[in-house]
Amino acid sequence: MQAIDYLKRAGTRLRAKGWRNTATYSLGVATELVRACVLDVRYGGKPCLTDLKTNANDDHRHTMVHSDYHILRKIFATVPIAPQDVLVDVGCGEGRVINFWLSLGLTNAMIGLEGNEAVADRARRRYRKYPNVTIIQGDAVDNLPSSGTLFYLYNPFSPQTMERFVAALGERDATIVYYIDNYLNPFRTGSWTICDIGYDDGILEYRASLITRRR
Repeated sequence: MQAIDYLKRAGTRLRAKGWRNTATYSLGVATELVRACVLDVRYGGKPCLTDLKTNANDDHRHTMVHSDYHILRKIFATVPIAPQDVLVDVGCGEGRVINFWLSLGLTNAMIGLEGNEAVADRARRRYRKYPNVTIIQGDAVDNLPSSGTLFYLYNPFSPQTMERFVAALGERDATIVYYIDNYLNPFRTGSWTICDIGYDDGILEYRASLITRRR
């Protein structure tokens, strides 16, 4: 459960940064958990609470963990979205990022790619009331939509699959928002520009990159 993960993080933070920092962090987390449930229910019908423990060594996919709204707000404050952009959540899980995009009032075409069949079926039922949202089940690289222009990744793959993902993008003029950007090497080919959009104010901290086609 997400709350247990936060408690573990708070314990680690307490040892590293002290009571005041941890108290500020914990209050922020509690507030965000409530806000997250409200937004999840409003746009997706139910809270996104399920985490799936998948083994990246077996299927080259990482554990399904939902992105936090407060981090999504920070990241996408720096990422322009045009009306004609087709937004793709690579490893959409139960739909947290789709909820976030819908909460911004975006009417863009949105595509969620999800490898787990049961999770994809739940997401597909959840978003059937939104004609601009499509959920595709299967290997994300094999099913990479040719119409996609902006791709969001929350560290979904092993290094090997990241290589496949970048190869599947081909020469398209795409934008990639890569949160927890562990495997950037496939983008360091001269064809891409990598911009650090990570954040650290002592309380909220994360790593992320905005990757665009070099012109």
